[in-house]
Formats: sequence, structure tokens, C-alpha cells
Amino acid sequence: MKFFRLLTRREYRLAIVMGFVDGILTAMLLAAGRILRDEIPMTFPLALRIATGALATAGFVFYIGRYSELRSQLVRSEAQLNLTHKGKLATTHLGRKILYDAIREASLSGFSSFISALLPLTLAAIFPSVPLLSIIVSLLILGIMGRVIGKAVRGSPDIWAINLIAGGILMTVVGFWLHLV
Repeated sequence: MKFFRLLTRREYRLAIVMGFVDGILTAMLLAAGRILRDEIPMTFPLALRIATGALATAGFVFYIGRYSELRSQLVRSEAQLNLTHKGKLATTHLGRKILYDAIREASLSGFSSFISALLPLTLAAIFPSVPLLSIIVSLLILGIMGRVIGKAVRGSPDIWAINLIAGGILMTVVGFWLHLV
């Protein structure tokens, strides 16, 4: 439960939300063709490989985005402080802190993506005779995430849930059509 408590902390919310949503959408995009067709059922090793791929891409993309954002804040601070040497703040304790913050948040995003991709794919591997189960669970998780995000940002939980579910349906349809794995 400590992991879900991190969602209430503003500094980790973006990493967790992006990771969870990315993991489910990646899993549905890559595996919908395999899950919904009767040809070859989903296997746990394939589910693990897809989830690991989701971890790697989510973690790397989040790290690049977050580190560049934090680094640009240091550059703006240098300009506001009229520092004569460009890039000096990045070599200080602040530079190391933003590097570690970006790595920590990217790890959290990657882990969230791994878990959220693995859960529905594992269900598809365990229950191949009920292919819609993993799709429905994925959409339910997206709906729950939407409600949590909506409440966290003081928006409409229903609209957030509907939009995330619609994105999940879209990725499932595209994944079914592309039949990637």
C-alpha cells in the first residue's frame, strides 16, 4: 500500500500516472491481436517480455523528459541570477539532485508501467478461454486511474475515467488491427 500512497504526493504523481497508463496502453497496443484472436494464446513469458519492454520505454522516456525539464529550470535560474558561467549550476549539488530526482521518478514510472502491463497480460495467459477478461480488467484499471486523477487534480473524475477508457479502447482496436505479437 505504500506504493499507492506515493500517488498522493504531487512530486511522484506524474511518474506513477504516466507509468500506469503507459503500461496498460502499451500492453493493449502490442497484445490485443494475440489476446482477441484464437490462433496462439498469450503466454506468461511473452507477457513478461512485453511488460519489460513497457518498463524500459516508460522509464527511459520519462527520464529524458523529466531531466530535460529540471535541467532547463536550472538554466533559467542561472539567467535570472545573472551568473556569468553557463552551466555552472548543473555541476553543483543542485545538478546532482535533479539527476537523482529524474532517475528516481523514471524508475517509479518504469515500475508502474511494468506492473500495469503485466497484470492484464498475465490474466490473458491464465485464462485464454476468456479473452475479454484482460481487456475488461485493463479498461477498469484505466477507469479507476481516471477517477483517481480526476479527484487528485480537482477535475471531473467521470470525464477523466471516460477519456482514459476511450484511450484504452482505441489502443485495443489499433492493436487488434495491427496484430503486432
